[in-house]
Amino acid sequence: MKKLIFLGHSILSFYKKESMGEWKIINVSKQGIIAKEGLQMAKKIANELGESDAVLIMFGINELYYQMKKESIITYLTQLLVFISELNPKIRIVLSEIIQTDETERLKPEKITWVNQELRKLSKRFQIKLLTWERVYDSNGKISDRYTIDGIHLTKEGYAIFEDNLLQLLN
Repeated sequence: MKKLIFLGHSILSFYKKESMGEWKIINVSKQGIIAKEGLQMAKKIANELGESDAVLIMFGINELYYQMKKESIITYLTQLLVFISELNPKIRIVLSEIIQTDETERLKPEKITWVNQELRKLSKRFQIKLLTWERVYDSNGKISDRYTIDGIHLTKEGYAIFEDNLLQLLN
């Protein structure tokens, strides 16, 4: 099986499957983690990253919850992408957008929109895939209630769409 590392926050850490299609998942995600800690984690698991076929990176929402500067998300993600790209030039990198939800309304949706625009720029700059979430959005551009258990985290059906989107990007 091919190796896929999940590196991100609770949406990934709550994903409990050990494989997805032909991909064995190595899930090092943690609830509440931010991109700066993700960079530190990547350095700790450098051997696994060096031997893996792909990595999914998902950060940004916790920084906004913690009222950190939105620019810091992009700064640390850029450093993370450089680190992984130099460590393993053949690894497939998938970068996830931030999901728009009713819960994120208090974070000012324009901040999430700005971060997502910057993530698109990073995906082009590093020539990597971008995981988007439109398939789980309702007509208001936010995650539909049927795909979330609490306004943020995914239901079984939400994870099924996540899996399908991710597998399309990896294959």
